[in-house]
Amino acid sequence: MRFLITGATGLIGKKITSLILKRGDQISALTTNKHNINKYDNIDFFYWNPALGIVDEDCMKGVEVVINLAGSPIAQLWTKNAKNSILKSRVNSVKLLENLILKNRNIRNFTCASAIGIYPSNLQIEYTESSLHVSKSFLGNVVRLWEKSCHNLENNNINVLKLRIGLVLSSEGGLFKPISFFTKYYLGTWFGKGDNFYSWIHIDDIVNSIIFLIDNNKKGIYNLVAPNPVTSKSFVTQIAKAYKTKIFFPNIPVGIVKSLFKDMSELFIFNQKVSCNKLMSDGYKFQYSDLKKALINLIK
Repeated sequence: MRFLITGATGLIGKKITSLILKRGDQISALTTNKHNINKYDNIDFFYWNPALGIVDEDCMKGVEVVINLAGSPIAQLWTKNAKNSILKSRVNSVKLLENLILKNRNIRNFTCASAIGIYPSNLQIEYTESSLHVSKSFLGNVVRLWEKSCHNLENNNINVLKLRIGLVLSSEGGLFKPISFFTKYYLGTWFGKGDNFYSWIHIDDIVNSIIFLIDNNKKGIYNLVAPNPVTSKSFVTQIAKAYKTKIFFPNIPVGIVKSLFKDMSELFIFNQKVSCNKLMSDGYKFQYSDLKKALINLIK
């Protein structure tokens, strides 16, 4: 089977391409970097530029499954231009892929990354895929429009998977890397009271669950988070324990975070307690269901 992947050189993309190749499947990938074309022996790269509506349509030859992981990084300074890029890179990518897919009726599945950022921050609610609450924040609006951009494919009887991904734990990058680095060197702390929930997931469970859902012909929305979310205070203290270090710094008041980072502060004080019961009830078995086991694997 041949997969078409966008964002193949990113944190999740590199892991999922490695897994797919080990299975013996084939990969085509879209890239905005022309230097990637002909650079890899085991992946066929094709050029695209979603902002300009440019794509090499040869990328669709033999493809049955499309995995869309494209999008401008969230973890950047939220200038007006950056916000515009974060939103448009996601919506424009889906629109461009939609045109290709509707021309090629061999596609049996379109899998699109999304995020739990669609859910409002709330200490009292455990969010499921059927939750109707949508955050009025910048990220909430981005994810809402991102998922909405998939509707036309759904209306054309394409199996669409929308993956609401939580805080990804990987030693290679993402938010976990700086948090663990500072905590290792006695600089760890948390924001506010530390009672806000982090719905996390190990990078291996991300890629394994995505392939599991595709292999089982699933469609619709799935929360990709581990079964046991933890508070931000517990998150940092467990990292410190894994490193055999201590927390010396006092917590950072929420008011200071909001004053310094404005609306970008939601990246630091987000609070989404998210359920993965749908994924587990469909038969997926987590490799890392609790944080301690995940940290043992990541902190070596």
